Amino acid sequence: MMRRRLLGTLRTANPPARATLALTVAALALGAAAAATAPATAATTAKPATAGVFAPYTDMSNSQESLLDTAITSHGVKNYTAAFVIGSGCNDIWGDTLPVGADSYTDPLIAKAKSEGANVIISSGGAAGEPLAWTCTDQASINAGYQKILDSYGVNSLDFDIEGAAIADTASVARQMQAMKSIQDANPGFTFSVTLPVLPTGLTSDGVNIIQAAKTAGVKIGVVNIMAMDYYSGSPEMGQAAISAAQATLAQMQAVDSSYTYANVGITPMIGTNDDGSTFTLADASTVESWAASNGIGRLSFWSINRDTSCSSSSGATGIHPDASSTCSGVSQNQLAFSDAFAAF
Repeated sequence: MMRRRLLGTLRTANPPARATLALTVAALALGAAAAATAPATAATTAKPATAGVFAPYTDMSNSQESLLDTAITSHGVKNYTAAFVIGSGCNDIWGDTLPVGADSYTDPLIAKAKSEGANVIISSGGAAGEPLAWTCTDQASINAGYQKILDSYGVNSLDFDIEGAAIADTASVARQMQAMKSIQDANPGFTFSVTLPVLPTGLTSDGVNIIQAAKTAGVKIGVVNIMAMDYYSGSPEMGQAAISAAQATLAQMQAVDSSYTYANVGITPMIGTNDDGSTFTLADASTVESWAASNGIGRLSFWSINRDTSCSSSSGATGIHPDASSTCSGVSQNQLAFSDAFAAF
């Protein structure tokens, strides 16, 4: 059985004592039918995160958030995706369990990045958590929770990383899309993305159902962001596999709504060593960036800024091929070399 994994880390409520533990990732069954599918204050208002942007993920609960500051000030990164907000009952919290809008560690980091000219997309969910619509059944509270993220950080773009069992929870998906319709109606210019597991042959059937749920709710997804990583299927050439996945995903999206284009597709590889032992190299990054630019892809990203550096004994991994460390790529590289490769996008 194939499984998908995305790394994250946790910290305690006391930042100086926070841990940098790799999260165990929820498993997602990939059905045979899917495999066969063919083709600064925090409240300062931010500029829109529009189509055609490079917005790498940053794990805001990790010991290497400082790499984000370097990427912004010295490597041309002007958009990023802050991960992860998770639902806790009918409240939104960051992965370190501190509240949205009142996280004494994360909030200043976001404010600092914005003061340096970076636009932020706030991502909810991830491998070890779920967005609010999955942990709360009261629609008004869900809507209010998502609105609070926008108001607390002055953003107008949200991302929802839907993995594991969450992707098949149709009731939660319906609540999510109803919330997106409400938030979009109340916030002109608001956009949202869904980040979904993928194979080189496209989305799983559950992923396609999420696109259909958006149509049913009367809302269009701004970016369907595919996790082009961890295929657990031999040793694919990762750059070409990402391109094949994007091509197949667009075909699936257009089967639901013919108005979708590549501007509504995002590509997010896991740089360096993936959990399944495959490797996304700097050459793969160049291949994907060139194809994405030529085809008008809406968003290019990667997991994660915190990993965009080579490994050393102090990073929790030694040598060139660690077990998918959360703080280094596992390949020989200059610091922020993957950011440099994608920044031209």
